[in-house]
Amino acid sequence: MTTPTLESYFSKIRDALAEQNLRQVVDSSQAGLRDYPMDSELAKIEIVALIKTEKAALALEAIGKARAAKILPPRAMEYEAAYCHFALKQYAEAKILLEKLETGPATKRLQAQVAYKSGKFAKCIEIYESLLSSSELGDSERDELRLNLAAAKAAAAQAGGRAQGTNKIPDDATEDYELMFNVATRQLAEDKAQEAVELLEAAAERANAVLTTEGWADQDIQDEVGPIEAQRAVAFQTLGKTEVASAIYVKLASRSTLDHATRAIVLHNLAMLGAQKGPVSFKAAAEIKRALQGSRAYPGILNRQQCARMAYNMAAIQFLQQQCTAARRSLAELGKSHSDCALSGAGLLSASISLKLHDPSKALNELAALSHTHAADAGVLATLAAAQVAVSLGDAERAAKILSTWRDKADAVSLDALSCSPEKFIRYYFGICQLIHWLAPQSASDPVIGDAAGHLYSEVCKLSSPTAALLAAVGDCLTYAGNMEKAYKCFSEAKSKASASGLSIDTLGSEFMAAVLLIDGDETQSTAQLLKGYGRRRQALKRIPGIPPRVARRFWPRFGASSKDRSAKKATTPAALAGGRLLQHQARRQRKLAKAPPKNYAPDRSPDSERWIPLRQRSYYRPRGRGHQQQKQRGGAQGGAAEAGWGLGSTGSARIAGREEGATAAAVTTSDAHASNSRDDADATSTPASASKARQKSSGGRGKSKPKPRSKRNAW
Repeated sequence: MTTPTLESYFSKIRDALAEQNLRQVVDSSQAGLRDYPMDSELAKIEIVALIKTEKAALALEAIGKARAAKILPPRAMEYEAAYCHFALKQYAEAKILLEKLETGPATKRLQAQVAYKSGKFAKCIEIYESLLSSSELGDSERDELRLNLAAAKAAAAQAGGRAQGTNKIPDDATEDYELMFNVATRQLAEDKAQEAVELLEAAAERANAVLTTEGWADQDIQDEVGPIEAQRAVAFQTLGKTEVASAIYVKLASRSTLDHATRAIVLHNLAMLGAQKGPVSFKAAAEIKRALQGSRAYPGILNRQQCARMAYNMAAIQFLQQQCTAARRSLAELGKSHSDCALSGAGLLSASISLKLHDPSKALNELAALSHTHAADAGVLATLAAAQVAVSLGDAERAAKILSTWRDKADAVSLDALSCSPEKFIRYYFGICQLIHWLAPQSASDPVIGDAAGHLYSEVCKLSSPTAALLAAVGDCLTYAGNMEKAYKCFSEAKSKASASGLSIDTLGSEFMAAVLLIDGDETQSTAQLLKGYGRRRQALKRIPGIPPRVARRFWPRFGASSKDRSAKKATTPAALAGGRLLQHQARRQRKLAKAPPKNYAPDRSPDSERWIPLRQRSYYRPRGRGHQQQKQRGGAQGGAAEAGWGLGSTGSARIAGREEGATAAAVTTSDAHASNSRDDADATSTPASASKARQKSSGGRGKSKPKPRSKRNAW
């Protein structure tokens, strides 16, 4: 059989490309390589066709074989190899190969995609902005780059990044609904939830209009708009409108054709909303578990941060459901599978589980590790919790050491580089310094409270434009320390800044600001705000830091009567009178009981051993008989007759009642239906030996009957 010519194979490939049959292109190129194994063009066509058919692993293998057979040069098709690594989620290998290539538009685009998938959003944004600065782009290409740039900015905002130079290209979110969605996602991450809601509503309307014009089916339009609606529900949830968000989530969850990523997020958020309404139900944990299973069944639909957040919420709900062991297992799995995703609450949750499992030592070690590894602003809560656990364990020295380590770390932090609000951080810092001084007052190296306030004042002075709330917080610390001169200066500057911004000093959260600013004036009611804490003390302070004695004396506690008069006045209240009457009644009843002996009491008679059993079952009980005429009319005696050999035993009430284990004497049979229960009747009709066995068998599941408690009144 003659071998087909090389041109015939290329002809088949051209026909397959005309029909867009990539599978036929792969088959024709592979058949041609079997007949012409050293043809480089056929090898290249096979590799590109495999990439087009999303068979990156086979394409990468074909590149390796072609290089090994020297069909291709060693550095040939490096870009295609990098793309194969990218498709296989081997981002490090793809990055290495791309760095060896010459810089071009295609290489830059792939580098941007690799950076995006690797979580390096700042690098991705920089590349897209450089590509958009070119004037040789077409309209469709420019729109695609702008869309990718908006997605990168949204991802950077969600990750907490604030890269410089990200606003070179303005976001024109007026025509493309996908671009509007990405811009709204970024606004949502930047705490602009209301703007995000408005933009997402416009995006949903725009998507419906565009897709309807293009002739899409209603079901396909709903599936396309589903992610926009889910993001709008997230925005409503952020704004606190949980009812609106829950209604949207329920509507989306009922759609069977919703994409897997959106469904997982919807189920998770719906479960968290249900958990926030009241006691955590097992339904919330089950829904989060369904969301996690969906993300695992379809890997890649959610990013690692989203999966880690779902796993953490699962552990938190298990902890609230008192399933501490399951919560510990979920946290361990989270640490193994998402070790690169930092969740601030995971450490605190683990310590809480340890405390719940009655292991405070382990909780203390976990909290101390969090305080040591986290930054000063991020680890302040863990530091305070660790100190509290250490004090509860009686280890004040370790508590002071943990607090001192945090304070040394906080001393090196600049107030303008904090992730939390500076005024809150300042109050934490001053309070922790107070705790250190109280826990270890004998240590000379620990700064006194005045030094801590002075350090905060010097840090605030370094700032170019401190806020009014920050100055008010520092002024409060200085007032506590007794440095009224600097406190007055801080409060004055804070008041001027608040007035310039149109704010009232009451909105700054300061406790002493109004009092300190007016202390040199008329000593009006504002001074009482400063001294209200001292006025509640049991003992009046003779000296209050920063307050003249003549002013402080006016606000000492005045009771208006002596302690004896106050106690007498308190005793005349209705509650006190009712309590006194109750005590008198109880005392009168005790006196009456002491004088009146119990019924049938006789000092020369021993207690009745059968007084705890019913009267009809006692050995001395004699039923009331009928008269001779009545018995004759009724045909003689009926019931109550004992058979021969079944006489009454004299061994005590327990054996008579039929409740003593191993009893050999039979109980008395009686016609009274209330004399014994069904188990006692069954025992009374058997022989003594079999009766003992029957009792042992019947009492196996119930155990021995417990005696009734003795009455204090009749125990004579």
